Amino acid sequence: MQKNGPDREVVILMTDMVQYSSKSLGMEPEEIRDFLIDYHDRIYDLLDREEFSPVEIEPFAGDGCLVIFDKRPGEDRSGVCSRALLATVRLAEAVADGLLAVTRMGLLLGTITEARLGNRMAKFGASFAVANRLEELCGYFGMQLLMDREIARYQQGFAPYLVNIAKVSLTSVQHPMNIFTLYKPGLQHCPRELDEAKLLQFVGMKNQAMELFTGNSQQGIEPDFPRVREQLLVAQRFFREITDREDPAIERILEYIRETPCPADDFNGCGMKLLEKKRDSLGDRLVHLSKQLLRAMNQDFYHALVVDTKWEKYFKLEWRKKGEIIIKIDSLPDGIYYLDSGTATTVNSKGEVLSTIEAGSVFGEMAYFGGEQRRTATVIAATDVVLRKLATEDFHRLPVIMNIFERIAMARRREIASSGNRPEDKAASQPVAFN
Repeated sequence: MQKNGPDREVVILMTDMVQYSSKSLGMEPEEIRDFLIDYHDRIYDLLDREEFSPVEIEPFAGDGCLVIFDKRPGEDRSGVCSRALLATVRLAEAVADGLLAVTRMGLLLGTITEARLGNRMAKFGASFAVANRLEELCGYFGMQLLMDREIARYQQGFAPYLVNIAKVSLTSVQHPMNIFTLYKPGLQHCPRELDEAKLLQFVGMKNQAMELFTGNSQQGIEPDFPRVREQLLVAQRFFREITDREDPAIERILEYIRETPCPADDFNGCGMKLLEKKRDSLGDRLVHLSKQLLRAMNQDFYHALVVDTKWEKYFKLEWRKKGEIIIKIDSLPDGIYYLDSGTATTVNSKGEVLSTIEAGSVFGEMAYFGGEQRRTATVIAATDVVLRKLATEDFHRLPVIMNIFERIAMARRREIASSGNRPEDKAASQPVAFN
């Protein structure tokens, strides 16, 4: 290997055909050859043009393609980023027009170097791996193209259409990535005939919500998941109204908030941590085992909790501040609660503390299965808490879930009877076992 060639700052475009394996399944070798040659010829026809040059186009790994945009003499980052993004949009438009197979694209401003390897020049640099991760993240967020923050910062001509997707950390990439895309009529789940003014209104709504999600230390903006969720739900409804479709990237963020309703301590710096696992961890295997044990014990519960999980959408997230009353004694029951994070306390009518509720506890179910059908204690947030609430009207729609909570309530009553305590002393407590 002979070293020659200085480091170069370039824009790297990684592409990958979607569902190539299923499309080529059953093809003879000659058919696969012709299919891929046609695919790469179309990419060449679209990109090998003076307006995008200097550009290098290199097929690799069958349906993958590496495209490198070099700077022109005297050109700055803005010039090369703008050319590269324009070229990527041309590919996306070709996909929308049916001229190119559906393709995912990752675009990155990075540094590479070259060296002679045998009789050819080989390119090296960590930027290739990062651009490849961006292309793969297109599948996760349901996007056709993703770019890093530098491309978004330096491009010209697309600023009104830029959309903040997320800040993510990957195990295979050293630093967190702020990733962006762009929404235009005809691209990214947007119908070609979509009113552009309405689309730009959506872009503004989503970007405002995503700034609250990722935070902005320079402007003193801290991540605020309750507001993010509220704003993204509004933005999703608006997107559905104007396109008759859902924005999959919004669904990913809402899913993340449902699973992680409070930002981790390092969220400001790391954003969403997306793991790239080679094998199941011990925890994953134990979860799988627990599901199988549940299946062996009770088929109905297994089906409701593991297979048909539509019940999850009925548990609505709620955030409460320290000192807020969650349940008031003697009130009519309005739902059953699961304490996701934080601590709460139960008090009687005299204000005496009866018990402490820790994260992972269910409370509020006893009022549904007693004679009075009233709350037997007041529950107060001892810290800021995150709750998942199953409202009364939804509770009665889920007979199997109702059966589970009834068993919890009956087990709690047996515990109370055996300890000699009053019902209100155990109105909310740690989870209990039931037969």
